Amino acid sequence: MYKNINKKSAVIFVLSLVFFAALTVLTVHGQTQTLNSKIASDIQSLENSSLTVFMKIISGMGEWYVYVPVAVLLLIIPKTRIKVGLPSAAALAVSAGLNTVLKLWFAVPRPDVHRLITETGYGFPSGHAMNGTAFVGICVILFMRSSFKKTAKISVLVAGIVFLILVGFSRIYLGVHNPGDIIGGYFAGICICSITVFAVDAAKNHSKFPGK
Repeated sequence: MYKNINKKSAVIFVLSLVFFAALTVLTVHGQTQTLNSKIASDIQSLENSSLTVFMKIISGMGEWYVYVPVAVLLLIIPKTRIKVGLPSAAALAVSAGLNTVLKLWFAVPRPDVHRLITETGYGFPSGHAMNGTAFVGICVILFMRSSFKKTAKISVLVAGIVFLILVGFSRIYLGVHNPGDIIGGYFAGICICSITVFAVDAAKNHSKFPGK
């Protein structure tokens, strides 16, 4: 019935979930503290006024509410409403809600040194990394599945990856997240992204099933 469902999505989900679970155990038990401090210190040693301004801009662009207007626009446009708008909006909503729950559940504090901006709440997993990966990731994947030229697909893929890396980097640089928080957010976001892709494929196959 669902023979065309992308099995890669299921594999990626399982692998990402396993890595996320392993990182969570290590983080909750304080096993990543030394490595987090070393990496964060190296990144923050790059501090200068110009870079700080740039990192604040990137961090601001990675807020979940920045993605909302994009999702709304994709929902409004008829050609993108079903294919991109609904999946991306669903991924963002699930990610934002789940991130809040996970942070409260694990209750891992944010780093308390070298803060360049004010941030409240718990740190693991990073909402910026998680929401960005879920939303930007699904948008990039669905774009690459379209009929656009190969160069356009590659450009969008590279732009998406670079943006997500910069967002994660900015949060460490600004002192509001440990590297482990960012990596955990990436893995959690990949889980949501892969589930969304799986659901999209399942819906497509269901609509083609005889009698529907």
